Amino acid sequence: MFTVTEAAGVRLAEKLATKRANDDIAMRFVRKRQGWKLRLDKPARGDVVFAHAGRTVLVLDAQAAQLLLHRTLDTRDTPAGSRLYLR
Repeated sequence: MFTVTEAAGVRLAEKLATKRANDDIAMRFVRKRQGWKLRLDKPARGDVVFAHAGRTVLVLDAQAAQLLLHRTLDTRDTPAGSRLYLR
């Protein structure tokens, strides 16, 4: 199953706060030619939902959930600050 670490949950919540996203908006992974990208979106029926501190922070559709099945979303520290990454 796809895993979101505690640190990644915190970072996603921070990103949503920075973007001033309404409570019904979360981040969604979408597959692009260059790899996975995050975008703001509303949860849809059938999505896999990840929450942090009672707020939905990430949603995956069924196809993304299957493709990311054995991956983990985590953070790493960079000179520019904490960044999300898939491992």
